[in-house]
Amino acid sequence: MKKALRYAFVALFIGLCSVPLLGLLFGYKNINVEKRALAEAPVLFDEKGFNGSFPEDAENFLSDHYAFKPQLVTADATLRGALFGESVSEKVIIGGDGWLYFASTLQDYLATDTLSENQIERIVRTLEIQEQALAQRGIDFIFVVAPNKASIYPGHMPALYTPTGNDNNYDKLYDRLGSSELTALDLRSILRANSFKVSPEESLYLKLDSHWNNQGALLVYRSITREITDRMPELVLTDYLDLAAERREIVNGDLSRMLYPAVDRKDVQYYYDLPENYSSARPIRSMEDLLIETTCESGRGQLLMFRDSFANALIPFFSDAFARATYSRAIPYDYRLLNDETNVVVFEIVERNIINILDFAPIISSYTVAEVNEARPGSIDLDVRAEEQTDGILRLYGTAIPDGYDPEEYYEIFVRIDGADYSGTYVTFPILEPVIVEQSEKPETAEFAENAAFSARLDLSELPAGLYEISIIVKGENETLITPYLSIQRP
Repeated sequence: MKKALRYAFVALFIGLCSVPLLGLLFGYKNINVEKRALAEAPVLFDEKGFNGSFPEDAENFLSDHYAFKPQLVTADATLRGALFGESVSEKVIIGGDGWLYFASTLQDYLATDTLSENQIERIVRTLEIQEQALAQRGIDFIFVVAPNKASIYPGHMPALYTPTGNDNNYDKLYDRLGSSELTALDLRSILRANSFKVSPEESLYLKLDSHWNNQGALLVYRSITREITDRMPELVLTDYLDLAAERREIVNGDLSRMLYPAVDRKDVQYYYDLPENYSSARPIRSMEDLLIETTCESGRGQLLMFRDSFANALIPFFSDAFARATYSRAIPYDYRLLNDETNVVVFEIVERNIINILDFAPIISSYTVAEVNEARPGSIDLDVRAEEQTDGILRLYGTAIPDGYDPEEYYEIFVRIDGADYSGTYVTFPILEPVIVEQSEKPETAEFAENAAFSARLDLSELPAGLYEISIIVKGENETLITPYLSIQRP
C-alpha cells in the first residue's frame, strides 16, 4: 500500500510538472503582461549553419512561454507574500497596507551608491547649457524631477529597510541647483507638503503602481504652470480649480502586474471632467508613445516637454491648456522639435533616473562664450570623433584628457574655431557619448576619463568660406590647456 502511494505521489508530481510543457506543446498561449518583447522560438540552424546559442535560446523561450506561467507566478507570489511578506519579483517590494514599491528606487530611499560630486556638477552643467541655449532664443526652461513613490510615502516601506540618513541623489542635485540660476521646481517638497492634506484613504500616488495618480498629476500641473505664468504673465493658463474628482476602482498597476500577473488587484484612481478640447496630430496609441503632438484652439502658448512615463497623466492637463504641445520620450533629447513660437520647454525626469541625464548629449547647437584667454598650449590626450551632419552641423565628441588628469576633478571643455575672418569659442556638454566606450579597445579607460568627456554640435553654416583651425580647450581647477585638433575648409 505504501509503495503504491509512493508511485502515485511520484506520478502526480511528474504530471503536475509536465502540465506547463504539455500546455505549450498543445498551443496554449499566455497573456503577455510584461512590457517587453518575449523570447522568440529557437532555431537549430540559421543562415550561418548550426546555431551555437540554441540551448540558451531554448531556455529563454521556455522561461517566457511555458503554459500557465502567470497563474503559477501569481500563486507563488500570493503564498509567499501572505506567509513571509516576501516578494517573488526582484523588481517589486511589498510594503505595508497593500502598498507596492519599485525595487529600483531602493538605493534612492536608502541613500546608498549615490552620485559623485563630479557627476552632480556635470548634470547641472548639462541642464544649464540647455537653459542658456534656449534663453538666447527667448524660450524659458523649467526642470523638474518626479519623485519616487517612496520619497513621498515612505511610511509603507518595509521596516527592514533603514535609510542611512545621508543625502540621496535628489538631495545632492537640488542642493547644487540652489546655487544655479536654472529654474528647477522642487516637486518633492510640493508633493510632501500636500501628501497629508488628503484623507487617510486617499493619496497622490497609486498603491499598486510606481507613478503618481491623477490627483498628484493635477497638483504637479498646477505647480509647473504657476511657475510658467509667474515668468510669463501674458501666458494665461487654466488652473482647473473647479474640477471635481470622481474616485473609481481600477485594476493592475505596473507593479501589481509584475507580481500578480494572473489576477486583478484593485486600486483607486481619480478622474476629472476635463474639457478635452485638444486634438492630436496623429492617433495616440497610448500615452507611452515616443512623440505626441496636440493642438487646442482655446489654449495659449506653445510647449515642448521632454518626459518619461510620469508625464503620462500630465498630458491631458497640459494639452487642454496650451495651443500647441509636443511631448517627446525619445533619447537623446531632440531640440529640433522647437519652432519659432515655442514659449517654454519643460524637462521632466523621474528621480531614479537622474543619472541618465549624462547618457547622451541633447541635440542642440552649441553657442559661443567669451574667449578663454588664460589657455596655454599643453599636453592633452585626445580621443575625438568628428562627424559632418546635415545643415552645416559639425558634431565633435570624445575625451580630452589633460596632463596630470585627476578623475575627481571637474573639467570644463571648450571648442575654439579660428579662421582669417572669424574666431569663436563654443561651449560643450560634459557627456561621455556611449560610442566612445563601445569603440574603445579599453572601455574601462574610456569610462575612467568621463570627467574629461565632451560633446558638441557646431553650426558652421554661417561661417565665411575659408580655412579654419579647430582646437580643444580643457579648463581645470588649476590650469587651462589648449591643443590643436583639426583643420577644415569651408566652401
